[in-house]
Amino acid sequence: MSAPFTVVVVDDEPLARSGVADLVREDPDLEVVAECADGRSALEAIERLRPDLVLLDVQMPELDGFEVLRRLDSARRPAVIFITAYDEFAVRAFDVHALDYLVKPFDDARFAEALGRAKRMIGGGAGELGRRLDSLLTHLAAGGPAGNVHGRIVVKTAGRVTFVRVEELDWVEAADYCIKLHTGGKSHVIRESMHALEGRLDPRRFFRVNRSAIVNLDRVREIQPYFKGEQVVLLQDGTRLKLSRGRRVELEERLGQAI
Repeated sequence: MSAPFTVVVVDDEPLARSGVADLVREDPDLEVVAECADGRSALEAIERLRPDLVLLDVQMPELDGFEVLRRLDSARRPAVIFITAYDEFAVRAFDVHALDYLVKPFDDARFAEALGRAKRMIGGGAGELGRRLDSLLTHLAAGGPAGNVHGRIVVKTAGRVTFVRVEELDWVEAADYCIKLHTGGKSHVIRESMHALEGRLDPRRFFRVNRSAIVNLDRVREIQPYFKGEQVVLLQDGTRLKLSRGRRVELEERLGQAI
């Protein structure tokens, strides 16, 4: 009997991670060699263990699934099944590049189908798989649909996945190691860095007014004087956010006029 294929499971939600690992263990052809809660530990485990397959959560704070793959030597990338809560428009990138993915929530039958396809891929198409992954990462670097927020932002809370529509965002606030989405008087916390989310938002619509706040420009009511030449941005809901001096010139360029 041949040795089982080795698997690393990566998901920042403990229940989701353990559930996926348990499903993998039901397959006698597969062996879970590591479970990782974030991108950095996943990168270390993949480089150290050289698994045959990685079940990789796309949306993780600081270092997401795509960045994990970018940092791996292209010749050493394993087969990947992406686990994602992206909507139907974003996952088209995976379809275009013929890469398998599981959209949360998924059922056992879909999971078994993905594992079967992965085992066949490991058995005979490593070179072709590498080219597909390289193509996907190039596509994302160019601003392809899975790399940007198109329509909705995923919010994961207590095992549930909900969506916040991007056009409904008023502003985004840094909150320790998380960020807080403000929309219509409500707020939602997600585990992602400001830098990461800023890179995924449409720069024509969203602007970072200071280190701790990104605003939806459609929600800006006016810009007011503050103190010693400083200014604040007043949003339609009454929120007042300081505009850092270093960002003022860029905002003027974005608006096409002096402020």
